[in-house]
Amino acid sequence: MSTEIKRPVFFCGENPGMTLYTPGTEQVTAIVSYWLCTDSLHGIGHALVLWLSESAELQHGGIFTDNRALAEVLIQRLTRYFPEFQGVLIDELAYIEAECGHTYDGERYLATCQSSETRVEAEWRNVLDRKQIVWPHFPAGEVAYDLTTVICPCGVGRIRLNGKEIEGEIQVAQSAEGRSLSSAFLAFAETWIGPVQD
Repeated sequence: MSTEIKRPVFFCGENPGMTLYTPGTEQVTAIVSYWLCTDSLHGIGHALVLWLSESAELQHGGIFTDNRALAEVLIQRLTRYFPEFQGVLIDELAYIEAECGHTYDGERYLATCQSSETRVEAEWRNVLDRKQIVWPHFPAGEVAYDLTTVICPCGVGRIRLNGKEIEGEIQVAQSAEGRSLSSAFLAFAETWIGPVQD
């Protein structure tokens, strides 16, 4: 069997996500997409996209990053096309310079961003499953990318803004095969190749 080689590598790293809902409803209260880039043509760094249905402090959220050029490319070429961001005015979110980082000990994944005025913490716990997803030709507007990633749905997801937990809860369900699904998930060993040709 021959080895398959793909280029160009657009992104390598991690990209956990989380959507919170008003309990008992389909009303979204907050969405987070956290990018940890370990290698790309646009450098390395972090970007945390936070959308809020409402917030006295941040209006509808912001994009916290320590590499704005990288963040802009990730948001414009990929994040805006994610299913959870459809119908969200992501282009209206401000880019905010911040110190970003994360910790993960196998039990708790914590992403943090600290700007001059705001601290955001996104937390994932209780991994329910681990599965590799191979998604050829992920649609991103007029182009497509080949995506491979390891998705780990989680049983616990929380977002804190300046120490205060944002109201809302994740949704956890089971697939027809009895596998766990969750609106809070970790995404490891994530690679985006492209744009790819048909």
